[in-house]
Parts: sequence; structure tokens; C-alpha cells
Amino acid sequence: MFHWDDVRYFLALHRAGTVSGAARRVSVSYTTITRRIHALEAFMGAPLFKKQGTHYSLTGMGQDLLPTFEDIERSFVRLEDRAARPRATLRGVIRISLSESILRLLAGSLASFRMRHSEIVWQLDMTNDFVDVSRGLADLHVFPRHGSKRIPDRYERISLGRYGVRAYAHRSYRARLRRPLRAQDVDWIAWDTSQITDELSRRPSSGLETGLRIVAAASSGTATLELARAGLGAALAWDFLAADDPELVALELAEFTRTEEICLYVLPEALRRPPIRAFADYVVQSLSATRPG
Repeated sequence: MFHWDDVRYFLALHRAGTVSGAARRVSVSYTTITRRIHALEAFMGAPLFKKQGTHYSLTGMGQDLLPTFEDIERSFVRLEDRAARPRATLRGVIRISLSESILRLLAGSLASFRMRHSEIVWQLDMTNDFVDVSRGLADLHVFPRHGSKRIPDRYERISLGRYGVRAYAHRSYRARLRRPLRAQDVDWIAWDTSQITDELSRRPSSGLETGLRIVAAASSGTATLELARAGLGAALAWDFLAADDPELVALELAEFTRTEEICLYVLPEALRRPPIRAFADYVVQSLSATRPG
């Protein structure tokens, strides 16, 4: 069978004149060069090199093949160069509406996407509300999907995956609680969504049951987690925010351990814009590559 690498090894041996020199040129072993040259000669049905001491020179068949192999090399170089270049220049402002918590999930994707497309500028609207992108307030909105709330049909919904949510508290706070742990024994820091204007954004009691001891409330997930980190009590938090924090531990409360889907919401007409489509595809792929499991 004929391989492009055999052409590389043929040209490397022709240009270096020795097997060791050819091996250094293409960063393979001495035996790889000799083995692949023998395979190429078997494929062509004739010797391509003649050896004098340690020096190799082309036979008549080798000389005949040299222009063809050089053309093949130039073609592959052009293909590699074309593959390395961006297929299209993406430029302009991409406006994304999201919460501070979800920004922690997406920040790496924003940075790496712009490394590929240096003319993209991010404009971030930090909010806990569900943003109506049809009003032109943002190009993309990233928000948890809540099964009890109906998202308007005019939106395209793109799943960014399911992520763990559980109760977290400072290590010292957990050490003070009795075992086995009960939710009723915990001081809870709740999400307060009462001041959020959009009905879709409201999460009643933030998933906390009535009758629990709530000692603080805030409208920001990062704020509730900061209070938990200070030792005030326990807060429900995304694993991607809290799992790697050395000051925090997850509480063994199965009733507060779940997964939630995070989605990207966009209008179909916005997805026809190349920068928006490219980023939507990219963030799905990059998060899928980094998500456990």
C-alpha cells in the first residue's frame, strides 16, 4: 500500500544522503526509514536507491519518480496550509446575557474562541433574569432550563449539557453538624428571586423546602456561595462553582442533589449570522469535551 509518509521518507533520504540524516529530518527512527523505503521499493517493483558505504543516491527509477514525489509534497503542503487557516474571518460584537455563576462555566470557551477569531469582541450583560433576545437586548442568552416554565417557541434552545447542583458549606461549618445529617439541622442561604422581574426566572424557594431554617437570602448564586464560604450556613450551588473549592464540602443530602440542564437561547435568524452560529457550535463542542463522563 502507498502512503504519503513513504514520499516524505523518500525525499528525506534523497536530500540527506544518509539514513541517519533522513531520520533526523523527519523525526523518526533509523529503522523506520529503512523499513518504509523497502516497502516503497516493493510497491514500485524496483530499487529506488543505490548505496555506497553509508551514502544513498537515486537509481534511474528513483530519478524518474523524483518530480512526481516533489509535486505530491507541494500538494500536501498546500493542503496543510489551507487546513491551518481559518475558513472564514469572523468579526464583530457578540452580546451574551448570563449570570455570574454561569460565566464561570463559559469563561474558558469565550477566551479560547477569541484566540481562534481575534476580531470577535464580547459584550456581557450580567443578569439573573431571563432575557428576551427578541427585543434585541442580547444575541445569545444562557440560562438553566426549568421544566415547570414554558420558554416561548420563538427561541432556538441549544443544550449545553446537564450539570450537578448540591448543597455546599464551609468545612468548619460541616464539622459542627451532627451525623447523620438532616436538612432541618442546617442554616440555609437561599436564592431570593422575589425581586426578579421576569416570571421565567423565578425559582420558588430556590428548591428549598418550606420549614427549613433560612438565615440569609440573595438574588445571586455567587453571593449565596460566598456566604457559605464565610461559614454562615449551606447554599445550593453548581458543582462547577464549588466542587474544586478547598474551603467547601458537599453535604450528604440526597434530596438536594440533582442535575439541571443549562441551555443557550437564540433566535433562529440570529443563528444565520456566521459569528453566532460558529460560537454556538464551538461552545457546545468545548463544554462536551470538558464535561465529566
